[in-house]
Amino acid sequence: MKIKIASLLSIVIGSLSFISGMTVLTGMREVDYFTLTSLIVYNIIAGMTALIAGIGLWNKKRWAVRLTAAIAGAHLIVLTFVSFGYIQEGPVAAESLYAMVFRVIVWVVIVVLTGNRK
Repeated sequence: MKIKIASLLSIVIGSLSFISGMTVLTGMREVDYFTLTSLIVYNIIAGMTALIAGIGLWNKKRWAVRLTAAIAGAHLIVLTFVSFGYIQEGPVAAESLYAMVFRVIVWVVIVVLTGNRK
């Protein structure tokens, strides 16, 4: 049951990341804060990867469990860079920082739900 919940979480979060990133990147949605194009592209790619992981988890594929750990790790690395940019008062919006914190928390939960089985 935990794997199914992790799968659904992965699919929902991945879909939201993909859709949100694509609408901003294509100009279909405007935001009132500074955006980093590279961060948007990262979130689109991460969203697609999350969808793949979610489908893999649903189908009980071992590689999907490792992929969830890789996604969580990648988000943590990106959060580190975003945090550094924010602290240094660089061109990083608070919304970007909050979104990355949220993603890291969700992905840690997903990793815990999968039991990080190999």
